[in-house]
Amino acid sequence: MKIDTLIFDMDGVITTEEKYWACARLTFWELVTQTLDIADAFGDAVHDEAVREAVVSDELIYTLKGRAVNSNWDITYVLACVYLSGIPGATVFSAMNVPDFLQAIHDTMDAKADWPNVLTEFLAETGGAKGRALVQEAGNRLQKALNFNGEDLLRVDGPFWWYLHACFQRWYTGEAMRELNAEPLTDGTMLPAQQIEATLKTLHDRGYKLGAATGRPNDELYDALGELGLMEYFDPQRLGTLDVVRDAETKLGLSGLAKPHPFSLLRAVYPRAALEVLVDEEFQKLKRNNVVMVGDTTSDVIMAKAAGCRVVGVLTGIRGEKARQERLALLEHSGCEAILDDVTHLPDWLAGQEDGQDSDGGNLTP
Repeated sequence: MKIDTLIFDMDGVITTEEKYWACARLTFWELVTQTLDIADAFGDAVHDEAVREAVVSDELIYTLKGRAVNSNWDITYVLACVYLSGIPGATVFSAMNVPDFLQAIHDTMDAKADWPNVLTEFLAETGGAKGRALVQEAGNRLQKALNFNGEDLLRVDGPFWWYLHACFQRWYTGEAMRELNAEPLTDGTMLPAQQIEATLKTLHDRGYKLGAATGRPNDELYDALGELGLMEYFDPQRLGTLDVVRDAETKLGLSGLAKPHPFSLLRAVYPRAALEVLVDEEFQKLKRNNVVMVGDTTSDVIMAKAAGCRVVGVLTGIRGEKARQERLALLEHSGCEAILDDVTHLPDWLAGQEDGQDSDGGNLTP
């Protein structure tokens, strides 16, 4: 079956993750230096970009991404939990809410954590864990380190996770930056916007259906693509966003449908399908050789394979030759059909593809 549908991850493929990474770093910085009042842990990460990037190195973020931690909110949660677990003397026997929990840590701690060594140790100790399992391991580590008996407070998507999420969004929306008289954080593209637009226009004009499977919520996706003048090339019905995932989880009474689960990709491929069909394991296993997922991380590859789709990796979204080679190795090991330098090479790759075998996508019309 001929390729007719292209589903893109956004961050690291078309848009940059710099703003998200900055928000993760600033949320973590705020927790440590402001909420816990460990003023000497880091410098002024708000007004000094170099200090901000030193709070958590690119290399450690790449490592988490390579372990299928796709959501930047999850990354923030891991950073916070692991740091708190490494604070000497900190103990919390019980807490009714997050402010009480953090106050107890503040009142019992003896010194700052050995950062980033405590994170490096955590990643080494959990070598086999990936995705949400790795994220929850961070919460489990913190619970154990503090002798804390409030498991629900520290579960993924629990009160502490949402507390950090709210802090993250204050940085993302610019509210926190304005309060501190700092320059706003901005979105951008992995390549000059004109090159991205020319590529998407070429694909659109050739008749490919373009969609997205992304961890961004609707408004953040629409705002970014709208500001960059790229929204017109995407089918608005084929956007598998975080809001789409959360709505499905609520309606179906399920959890765990975010990347690398195949739901957001399948929703982009089958915008009119019933939710129950898209979460059916037998349906997910069907081969869809007409669909190519374009991504930059192992989460994208895992998701695509779970959805029976073809997958092409790109080497954007990373800085430095060492990180590039490590990402290349990860994508090769994950099983990408092809690995391109960036999305501008996608039209030529597609032009060189022969028709694949017919795929059984069920009775649904993509």
